[in-house]
Amino acid sequence: MLLATGCVATSDNNSSASVAANADSARAQTLFSARLQPADGIALSTPAEHLLKVSFPGVTAFSHDGAGLSDELQRQLTAVISALDGINYQHLTVLGHTDSSGRLAYNNTLSQQRAEQVMTFLQQQGLPATQLVAEGRGPAEPIADNTTVQGRAANRRVELVVSFAENSVTGANVTATTD
Repeated sequence: MLLATGCVATSDNNSSASVAANADSARAQTLFSARLQPADGIALSTPAEHLLKVSFPGVTAFSHDGAGLSDELQRQLTAVISALDGINYQHLTVLGHTDSSGRLAYNNTLSQQRAEQVMTFLQQQGLPATQLVAEGRGPAEPIADNTTVQGRAANRRVELVVSFAENSVTGANVTATTD
């Protein structure tokens, strides 16, 4: 009669590697978030796993009918760039928005121009172009009432969505075990 006790390992190599990669991604996202916490005028949200949305409430990002970045927005974007130092990310999507005044086709074009202006600024500050994407959203996603001057100003904005990838922290001492 044979009596056996103990545990049987049933995971494969890919599962262990995937768990380690997810842990790296989560750690990079947490580190990036922690670096941005002390910055005034920056808000963070998590729309999905491995994504972090960066917004700039209260910041006048663009003038009415303009795509040029305000000095205030440039300061906030510089803080984001500093927070990304040493952190690998899959990509960073720049979302440009407008208020609802004017024609829809014009607002869609303007929002794309705003996103591209921010993307150009990020590139000029050293972020790799291959990891940046610009998307214009027009007036489709308002965060404030477009019937007021203050609401329209709030809707003329940009948001960043950072997607964190596997092995997201550069120089991290991470050991992945594959049993």
